[in-house]
Amino acid sequence: MKRAKNITRPAAYKSAEQRGLFLALATVIPLVVVFSMQVWQRSAYSGTVFHLQGFINVYGTSVYKYRVLGSRLLLEIYYFLTRHYTDHPFLMPGDSHATFLFYAAYCVINSIFFSLFNLLLLIFIWDKGKVLSDLRLAQYFFIVLVVALSSCAVTPYDQLAYFLMLVAFLSVKLKSSWRMYFVLGAAAIAGSLNRETEFLITPALLTVGLFAGPAGSKRFYHAGLYHLFLFAIFYVGLRVFLSGKPEVTAAFIYGGKWGLASLIVAVALFYIGFKLAIREYVNRRPTIVLLILSAPYIITILLSGEIRELRLLVPLLLCLFFVYIELARLKTENEDAPDGQEYV
Repeated sequence: MKRAKNITRPAAYKSAEQRGLFLALATVIPLVVVFSMQVWQRSAYSGTVFHLQGFINVYGTSVYKYRVLGSRLLLEIYYFLTRHYTDHPFLMPGDSHATFLFYAAYCVINSIFFSLFNLLLLIFIWDKGKVLSDLRLAQYFFIVLVVALSSCAVTPYDQLAYFLMLVAFLSVKLKSSWRMYFVLGAAAIAGSLNRETEFLITPALLTVGLFAGPAGSKRFYHAGLYHLFLFAIFYVGLRVFLSGKPEVTAAFIYGGKWGLASLIVAVALFYIGFKLAIREYVNRRPTIVLLILSAPYIITILLSGEIRELRLLVPLLLCLFFVYIELARLKTENEDAPDGQEYV
């Protein structure tokens, strides 16, 4: 009997196959998420924020007034739509004054930034020149699932915040230091003007710096301190220069409705994310360090956040995956480097 030939796929075929997969995930996934979670969603949770005056009454007060970037972008989209289309009432369970174009403005801003976030997420998890592993694909779908579910709480700044976090994560991969600091600085400023969760970039960068090799640690330490400096300036500046009494939290609600049950779900989801993240870099200590450095954020959401809102968990999960994927890459690069050398 003749021995069967070992048939292998040419490298060019594999490359084309990977480009096709990348293109499919970059286009199909946003369409599915947008049409299932954004378009025509009747949210009874977000309250009376689907008409102009109701939006101003909410997002112009309390801690929401400091989240200026996403709110301003949504208003600009709404004003653009009103110049080209006629607005009319729109049925929303929690807002009897809702209008169609204001609802459409939410759809536009969240759809755009989710699509951009999805694209940057693919770029981040996809190692250049390598085939996307099953593990990375599982990590991708887990992140997308949690982000999609988190959009049930409709806001003008969450998807923008996730996008800016990915911009910051990708900035440290730039070879040129001045380009890294420019992109990271722009993301830090925009993120600080958008949502307080921008703070979590600093713990993520410092955690990688602590566990990276000597050459890599210096770069991540400096990036983390640079980011913290910019975040602190704009965090304090917004509370000093905007009118009204400076506020850190809206109210102490201690987890909100279904607090304990929601906390159990959040911990379970974080544990699933942890088990997926640790497969490439088998070390629990980065998770412990990340959580300790993120304590100000964690304590704040436990005291004043609605834990059932998955959007509060998403930034922590993004930081967790960034830490482990980056440490796994640094470990692989250092193992492949010639003796006595390290890659950053």
